[in-house]
Amino acid sequence: MSEARRTLHSQRVALVRLPLTTSVTTVGCRLIWTGDLQPGPLSNTYTVRMTYKVGRTPRVIVLRPLLRAQDVEELPHVYAGDEMCLHYPKQWSDRDMITETILPWVSEWLLHFEFYKIDGKWHGGGHEPAVAHQ
Repeated sequence: MSEARRTLHSQRVALVRLPLTTSVTTVGCRLIWTGDLQPGPLSNTYTVRMTYKVGRTPRVIVLRPLLRAQDVEELPHVYAGDEMCLHYPKQWSDRDMITETILPWVSEWLLHFEFYKIDGKWHGGGHEPAVAHQ
């Protein structure tokens, strides 16, 4: 028996409870979350925004600091608009909790980004996404 889709409300409640959350709003049928992530004890703190609509994959961007302003000409593993590429197609579903999947993947992406800034290589696996979001 497959698990049912997580409701927008259940995702919102879980996100509100996180200490790293700075805001969670619902606009129509879309959830907008903002929070501060520090992927490692010596890492920068990143303010990220995630937008989510049930039935769609959450989309995540870094608001601060500007990633391209950190001596990075070409951002690795991003879609158009510098949206993070966090997983393979169909690896995430709306049966999953964002707090248990997307946000840990964001933190991992940020840690790999910090290593990328050091040696110019992406060590996070995966593959470079197509320019358009699937």
